Amino acid sequence: MLTRTPAIVLSTIKYGEADLIARLYTRELGTQSYMLKGVRKSRKGKLRISYFQPLIQLDIVTQHKGKGSLEYIKEAHVTPAYDTIYTDIIKSSVVMFFSEMLTQLLTEQQPDANLYDYLSSIFQFLDQSDAVANFSIKTLLDLTAHMGFQPDVETIDFPYFNLLDGSFDNNGVLPHHATIEESNFIKLFLGHEFCSHK
Repeated sequence: MLTRTPAIVLSTIKYGEADLIARLYTRELGTQSYMLKGVRKSRKGKLRISYFQPLIQLDIVTQHKGKGSLEYIKEAHVTPAYDTIYTDIIKSSVVMFFSEMLTQLLTEQQPDANLYDYLSSIFQFLDQSDAVANFSIKTLLDLTAHMGFQPDVETIDFPYFNLLDGSFDNNGVLPHHATIEESNFIKLFLGHEFCSHK
């Protein structure tokens, strides 16, 4: 079945002298691995090795067989193109961290349009923003909601964050609680939107 879908490059592995295996998180098919024949030596093909840098966003056309084996990409176009992620040393370090983290997290991920749209928007935000100091913390905290283990915001009026059950309560003397200051920072991150995606 010929499928067109947006995709985010998670990671790549060299295979042989000229090939590459790319792991992509796609909006329509979830996490998929693709064999890219000759992409490391080809200068004239439809696929370029520069398209498969970590967290690049692509629009791909694939002949998806769904048999659990490596799939093949027929066409790929970079969209949207990043302006600063690969030239700014801080942003490129953040990209390497999230590339590794998402590769480990999205191993058998089924299609999830909300998660894909969130990831797409935050990496565009990272590319366009000058203030990225807390980007990783906020993004990791937001990802807990997409993965189903987010902090309980209904208890946010209590002073201490319980690290064991992910809720706020009054029992700050226990060893598995964050301090008042740490709990307040968690509350700030939970209540802050740093990009337009909801």
